Amino acid sequence: MAKSILNRYIWLADTVYRAGKITFEEINRKWLNTDWSEGKDLPLRTFHNHRKAIEDLFDINIECDHYNR
Repeated sequence: MAKSILNRYIWLADTVYRAGKITFEEINRKWLNTDWSEGKDLPLRTFHNHRKAIEDLFDINIECDHYNR
């Protein structure tokens, strides 16, 4: 697995952990401040792919709460 993608997974897990509760929009704003973003938004599909990979690799479940927006 590429070091870059693993670092992205760690960044996402850490961002969610530190925030406690965070919206996708807030994650995207933080994402835009990283070098990985290259000034581009984090696609929702990529977020979900990363979220699933984090669960598979680290057994960390990032749940999406669609009811408390």
